[in-house]
Amino acid sequence: MEKLTSKLKSMFRLSGTRLTFKQKLTLALPGPASVIGPIIIHNTLMKFYTDIIGLDAKFYGWIYLIYNIWNAINDPLLGSYIDRKPYSKKRGKYVYLMKVTAPTMLVSIFLMLLSSPSWKDWVIFGVLLAELFIFDTAYTVYSVAYNSYFLLAAPDKEERVDVEIIRTYIGNFLGAATTIIPTLLLVGNGKRELVIPIFSLVILINAAMYFVALRTLKENAALYETATPPEHRNLKDLWRDVRKIVFSKPFITYLLFYIIARGAVGFYFTPFLYFMDSVVRSSGTVATIADMVPGVIMLLLLPWAGRQIRKYGAKRISLLALIPAVIGFASLLFIKQGWQAVFSYILIVFALNVIQTAGVVLNGELIDYDEMRTGTRKTGLYGGLFALLTTSLTSFQTTIFSGILSRYGYDGTLEVQTESAVRGIRIGAGLVPIIMCVVGMIPMLFFPIGRELEEEISEFNVAAREGGSGKSADA
Repeated sequence: MEKLTSKLKSMFRLSGTRLTFKQKLTLALPGPASVIGPIIIHNTLMKFYTDIIGLDAKFYGWIYLIYNIWNAINDPLLGSYIDRKPYSKKRGKYVYLMKVTAPTMLVSIFLMLLSSPSWKDWVIFGVLLAELFIFDTAYTVYSVAYNSYFLLAAPDKEERVDVEIIRTYIGNFLGAATTIIPTLLLVGNGKRELVIPIFSLVILINAAMYFVALRTLKENAALYETATPPEHRNLKDLWRDVRKIVFSKPFITYLLFYIIARGAVGFYFTPFLYFMDSVVRSSGTVATIADMVPGVIMLLLLPWAGRQIRKYGAKRISLLALIPAVIGFASLLFIKQGWQAVFSYILIVFALNVIQTAGVVLNGELIDYDEMRTGTRKTGLYGGLFALLTTSLTSFQTTIFSGILSRYGYDGTLEVQTESAVRGIRIGAGLVPIIMCVVGMIPMLFFPIGRELEEEISEFNVAAREGGSGKSADA
């Protein structure tokens, strides 16, 4: 028992840190609570609408294109609004915003399941698009508010890695439970009539998770006293800061890496459903195993990966993680049996979660480094701009994949797909991500925050949050 306790402490670095394990767990819970909605929408909804509702794949691609335009309008404005919103002694700030937006997300997800195959395509198109607009607005506010709170409450790089590992453990258990549903019901001869009632139950469970996570999260007025927000008296001031952020070297190099390479790796699950169903023609049971086993192995290896991020820096580990991802995607071009996909997705899922864990450090560094140079903290504006550009551009993964399916003649109503459609799925699931991983690696090589500067930024941020001046390093 003592050895197990010691191992857990080593895994989460409980000894000598500023936050206890309980504090890290409390800080981590709101993140996993918000993973179920995006899993349903971005990983399952396309398969649900093409195969059950009967919507042509090309219409789904157009929905995402318009959805991108909506992101371009609301994300930076919402981020700037959250930055400038004052702390209220009665309501608080970040936790209050999360409590308001969580129910909105749940309701909009439930409504997405109620479209009818009897509706005309343009009706399905319009209704789903409106529901996505509502979800995205609420999700952006929730995500920016949570990330802003998290970065203030966990200023140290090592604490952020610890919290992210805890989030990943909880999030992957929840994600695995959620993805079991489409693998069992939307692959092979699954009972597709059970999709709506089961997902409705998932939404109710998700509501309970939000309640527990947000109930235990407390507002702390002292956190807001250490972060000076930017002054945006008008749109001209806002636009000035937007330009400085977007054209800064750290932001643009990490953004390109994220939308190209990380976007390709992160989009693996929707092609996985089509690959398992139509290419290797596995049963729902085999598809579930191919989904679950990589997640379990990843969780066993993630603490080791976290130590490498702390030791060698987030930039280097992010680049190295692309190697197993490329190998995994390459194998999808030729494997023929469902069990073989287990090995492919072990590599892909491990790479994705390493990149995601390192990304918590990299995302925080962008904001901390800007505060170190300018003296103002623009968490909301950074979060809004990043959400705008990443959601907009990574959603092109969906547009590209749906376009390939349509171009190669995929028909969700057929029990057996044509050779052309199978070839299209292999291209979309394997070849396209390989190209994007290789291309996306290039801008990350020019990302200016290496291990030494990473340590300097972390030290500055800890000093600022603990009552330091927080002044610009250039002052």
